[in-house]
Amino acid sequence: MKTAVVYYRVSDKDQLKGISMEVQRDSCTKWAKVNDYKVKGIYGDEAKTGTKTIGRHGFEDAIIHCQKEKIDSLLVIDTDRFARDEIDHFASKAVLRNCKTRIIAVNQPMIDETPEGRLMETVLIGINAFYSRLTGRKVKKSLEKKWEDGIYPSWAPLGYLNINKGTEEKPHRVIEIDPTKGPMVVECFKMYASGNYSLLQLSKRMYKKGFTARNGKTICDSSLQKILTNTFYYGWMKWSGMEKYGIHKPLISKTLFDQCQLIAAKHRQFLIRERKHNFLLRGVVFCQKHKSRLTAEWHYYHHDHYRKDKIGYYHCHFQGGCPGSYIDTEELEKRVANLIKNYQFDEEFIELVKQKVRDQLAKDRKTIESEKQGIINRKKAIESKRDNVEDLLVEGALDRDSYQRQHLKLQGEIDMLDGEMSELENKRNVDIKLIDEVLALTRNIYQTYMDASPNLKRHYLKFFFEAIYIDGKKIAKVVETPIFSTLRRQHHIIIRSNWLPVIDSIRTFVGGISLAE
Repeated sequence: MKTAVVYYRVSDKDQLKGISMEVQRDSCTKWAKVNDYKVKGIYGDEAKTGTKTIGRHGFEDAIIHCQKEKIDSLLVIDTDRFARDEIDHFASKAVLRNCKTRIIAVNQPMIDETPEGRLMETVLIGINAFYSRLTGRKVKKSLEKKWEDGIYPSWAPLGYLNINKGTEEKPHRVIEIDPTKGPMVVECFKMYASGNYSLLQLSKRMYKKGFTARNGKTICDSSLQKILTNTFYYGWMKWSGMEKYGIHKPLISKTLFDQCQLIAAKHRQFLIRERKHNFLLRGVVFCQKHKSRLTAEWHYYHHDHYRKDKIGYYHCHFQGGCPGSYIDTEELEKRVANLIKNYQFDEEFIELVKQKVRDQLAKDRKTIESEKQGIINRKKAIESKRDNVEDLLVEGALDRDSYQRQHLKLQGEIDMLDGEMSELENKRNVDIKLIDEVLALTRNIYQTYMDASPNLKRHYLKFFFEAIYIDGKKIAKVVETPIFSTLRRQHHIIIRSNWLPVIDSIRTFVGGISLAE
């Protein structure tokens, strides 16, 4: 008995609800039974275009099956299910010919290997490709019309639903807020805007509340970042290189969106990502005996059969063990914080920083005001054109369709300029936030460090210390960074006298500062 595999395909998600796939499978399997073929496999692609073979995993699996096992025929209901592109069709057919597999379109028996049959195949393939391209052009025009009307022409992001309020024959697709996920998206923005959560923390917190991706899995931090930077949520659409406000209902305000960008910019400024386990000193502390970096990990212990607690330890990973390096994470982090407690910038340096800040603010304000004026001038010119179009409509010198098309275009350009103006304000606010952080650090190093997030604390540690060495569970030596060491030598950093190391210890640890515990 001859063997065959069946391949089916639908190109639209809406077809998944219909019977198209079932009809294709049944037609092919019935044809195989009538013609004494044994079906060895059924493969399909759902919501996949026929203009490309790449990415059609069902199609690829069907080809691989024919290559691995001797299969006489690959059955499709029509040639357009196999491919809608001439090159792809004949290239795939050549691959199957090499493994002696024939393509059979059960609804097109006129196609065979005779000269007439091959001519008919070529004609049908050309028609399939032409129809696909014609449909593509119509779809493109339809999408452009939706865009002009303020309707987003693609799939809406998480928190919204694409709903067909028409019929299958005359669809009318609109975008509405998802009653379940919409409020959760809003909560994401509000929580992130508070500045109390990293993307990783926010992802975990929202997953516990039931906020998942469309596949039911956790929304990873990179996907969450895309959500928090998507202007669609406050109404600003971006599509095919164009931007404008849509008619869909915004989930959040522009103010809340901008606040989230401020928080994100502040996090990016310090270029340190949160690690899976938040061990603050990892990468900074070293073993004095073996000169190796301390690692950190959690140790679990049981109070009873049901309760389990954990405690974190930094320790040297030298082979054979290094008991003197083991120290509780909280204890070591407290001791390092106490080191910083002894630092203070002198008044001269604080005044130098203030002057630098004043100079930078004056420069930034001048630049921003110049850019703002440029935007204002461009906006006035476009508003003048828009007013002229409105006057032409009133005078009857412009038909309604032309008016709507031109008016929407000009209004879109005005909206884009408003967006640029908002970005300038956003940049200014980010600069002020960073300046505030710098000034706070110069005035009170310890308090600013203690108030900082883990990400900022790591940044400050990298500013002060190249390495902190541990011996006998105590801090044995600190190696300063070149910039911090220079500031101290120039007496811009004041170190409290009761903390200064003894002379012999300084001689012992050349290049560092020995600490008297």
